[in-house]
Amino acid sequence: MQGCRCKDNEERYIKTELVRCVKTLFSKGYVSSGGGNHSIRIRDGADHMIWITPSGYPRSHLTVDDLVLIDMDGNVLRGDLRPSIETPFHTEIYRVSDVNGVSHAHSPYSHALIQTLKIKEEGYEGIYSIDDELPIDVPEVLGDVPVLEYRQLGSRALARLVGDTLRLKPNTKIMVLLDHGVIGVGACIHEAMLYVQLLEEWARCVVVSIRLDKG
Repeated sequence: MQGCRCKDNEERYIKTELVRCVKTLFSKGYVSSGGGNHSIRIRDGADHMIWITPSGYPRSHLTVDDLVLIDMDGNVLRGDLRPSIETPFHTEIYRVSDVNGVSHAHSPYSHALIQTLKIKEEGYEGIYSIDDELPIDVPEVLGDVPVLEYRQLGSRALARLVGDTLRLKPNTKIMVLLDHGVIGVGACIHEAMLYVQLLEEWARCVVVSIRLDKG
């Protein structure tokens, strides 16, 4: 994938698009005021940096000046706020895959539906897949949707599990974190957010379909 090359005249545009995506998800109820976290990788030759949302800051009032620039080790390069608590899995995703955008949301239908489904092991501790007959198939564009066992929020254990999932399933576009939320990844933040939205739309349709069938 081609990354966003962040020249001076492009920086504000890149940051503006990240903020717009965050506010879109907030307006749809996919993230709470202080929940979810999102990032964009910036490539400048061999150097990779990440613009990421700050920890706990109200998404409804987020501006480009609130974003934090970090390196691939999570060190703050620019910004006055603390980077997201989930910085470890963002940096791990960028280390093990070629994506440039990460969107982590707490999508209610996706999370609630998959919490109730049967899942099966995928041959690696902590990684599962959906093993249930549903009235509507997962959209083909999403491919397999790995389901990850719970790990402490913001922990290295969670980051390792997310990284291992992408190593084992390099074509993953979105994954579900049990008792937590979802992570979408893509060539840009718009693509990552698209996968979050597609999974949520599918989950909502499945829930409605099941409810109508029982009605």
